[in-house]
Amino acid sequence: MDVDGLVVHDGDLAAALGRLVRNQAGDWFEPELPLAEPGGRPRRVRPVSPFAIRIAGADFDDLAGHFEDDGMVEGFARVTGIWSGDQLQVQRQGVPKGIAIFPPLWIIPPCPAPVGGWPRHRDNLRVSLDDLLDTGAAVAVTVFRPGPDQEVLVVAATDPDTVEARLRPQLGQRFCVVASRWPTEELDAVRAHLHARQRAWNLFQLGQSTGEDGQARIAAKLTRVLPEIAVWATSLPAGIMSLDPWLRPVHPRPSDP
Repeated sequence: MDVDGLVVHDGDLAAALGRLVRNQAGDWFEPELPLAEPGGRPRRVRPVSPFAIRIAGADFDDLAGHFEDDGMVEGFARVTGIWSGDQLQVQRQGVPKGIAIFPPLWIIPPCPAPVGGWPRHRDNLRVSLDDLLDTGAAVAVTVFRPGPDQEVLVVAATDPDTVEARLRPQLGQRFCVVASRWPTEELDAVRAHLHARQRAWNLFQLGQSTGEDGQARIAAKLTRVLPEIAVWATSLPAGIMSLDPWLRPVHPRPSDP
C-alpha cells in the first residue's frame, strides 16, 4: 500500500463521492455513513457529522436525492476539487450513478488444492474453534469459496501445528492453515494506536478484516490521510494495516500534460 500516495496536501486535486449539505453554518461535504433513524418521521436534513469538510463552489441544484427543508439542502454528488486550507474548492461535480464497493474476494484459498480439487458439499461448514482464538493460536478465520458448493475454512495461525491437530479431524480437506505474519498482540497494538487517535485522525470505521491471502489486518476508513498518518503507517510491517480514505488525491496519468 502506497500510503504517501494517499496523502491530500494543500493545493492537491482530490475527489470523493458523498453527501453535500447546506445549512445555517455553511456548505459541507461528507462521507455517506450508514445511519439508522426511527421510522414514521417526516424526512429532514440530517446534521453533518464530525467527518464533514467545508466545500466551496458546489451546485446544490444538481444532486442525487436532492431534498430541501426549512432552508437547508442535502443530496449526493461526486466531486473533484482543489484542497486548500481545510476546504475543497469544486472544479467538477457530477450526479453519482451508483457506488462501487469492492470487498475482498475470498475465492482461492492460499493453500494448494488437494488432489482432485477442493471437496464439494451442499452443507455449510461447521466447526468448533474452542479456545484457538482466545489463546492467540489462531489469528484470523475466514471461509473461502473456490466454486459452487465449495467452502474451505482458512486459518492464519501463530501455532499452525496446534490448529492443524484441532481442526483437521473436523474438516478434512475443507481446511487450509497458513502461518500468520504477526501475532494477535501486534494487531491489537496497531488497533489501539488508531483508536487513541480516532477523533484527531477522523476515523469513522475501525476493525479487523482478512485479506485475499487469509492474513489478518487492521482496516480503517477515514476522511483523508494526513501526513502524520502516512509517516506512522510506513513504519509498520507491510500488510498489517489497510487505510481506505474517503477523500483521495487525483494523480495525473502519464499521458496528461
